[in-house]
Amino acid sequence: MRTLPRNSILSGDALLRLQSLPGGSVDCVVTSPPYFALRDYGVPGQLGAEADVQAWVTNLRSVLREIARVLVPGGTVWLNVGDSFSRGNRWGAEAKSLLLGPERLLVGLADDGWIVRNKIVWAKTNPMPSSVRDRLAMSWEPVFLLTRSRAYLFDLDAVRVPHSARAKGRAGRWPLGGGATGGRDRWPGIRAGWRP
Repeated sequence: MRTLPRNSILSGDALLRLQSLPGGSVDCVVTSPPYFALRDYGVPGQLGAEADVQAWVTNLRSVLREIARVLVPGGTVWLNVGDSFSRGNRWGAEAKSLLLGPERLLVGLADDGWIVRNKIVWAKTNPMPSSVRDRLAMSWEPVFLLTRSRAYLFDLDAVRVPHSARAKGRAGRWPLGGGATGGRDRWPGIRAGWRP
């Protein structure tokens, strides 16, 4: 087997670059492919410039099939994909509706044999300003944890947030929000013996 590139950036069309890698050679993939109809990168045939959201899903599924091929059996994929708003039925939904691109993609990936282990909320603390007045701003995006096998490498301790007494004390501020009293000590209207 040839030596694989390490600590280097492989530039080019993702599908073609993946096809050049040997099977079972990648432990983890972290990716955020182009969202549908959001940006023009000026490249013919680029992801995200398809005629409708279903074509976008089809093209991304092709890329993920190649990722499945190069992924080791216990490997993981961390996939960040955002949604877009339709400009008309030709895009795949009624105008102004979310296209549900991430959800459509997940259903397709599940059909392709991917196991969807998590939908993680990437909360944006400083999101792009929005001038729309008939919906809320898009201040979060999903990150999906995908695997091909029920047994995979996952180090929970590496991502665990350490426990602190200060964090425990804050939980009691909310009614039934946690702590030893479930918040009853801070909300006099809730009797000490009351249970939800």
